[in-house]
Amino acid sequence: MLRASRRALRPGGRTAFHVIELPSGLDDRQRRRAVSIGPPVVAVRTSHESLLRSAGFVDVEAIDATAEYLDTQHRWLAATLRHEDEMRATLGDDMVDDGLERRRRTIDAIADGLLVRTLYTARR
Repeated sequence: MLRASRRALRPGGRTAFHVIELPSGLDDRQRRRAVSIGPPVVAVRTSHESLLRSAGFVDVEAIDATAEYLDTQHRWLAATLRHEDEMRATLGDDMVDDGLERRRRTIDAIADGLLVRTLYTARR
């Protein structure tokens, strides 16, 4: 996908995307917990910087956006709780309970340093 993205850019063009990933230095237990909570792509073992470089991108920059990620998760949780009755009536108790539990687990994982959000930018 990154190679196709690079080909679609004009020379000197830039790409940017956010990813949720694992920070370096996690032990096996922490990694398993983070992988079970994060999105499926969080389990990738190669760095996104390395993937960008191998696709031919240069001037790769990684910007930590974890604080904003945590803030967004808190706001999503608060909004869900504000509209919990309506959501339960529409989606059902099980779906709302599962969503609340996932959101809380994600918040805990971010706060525990197990998940980070990174903005990557790179130039063709």
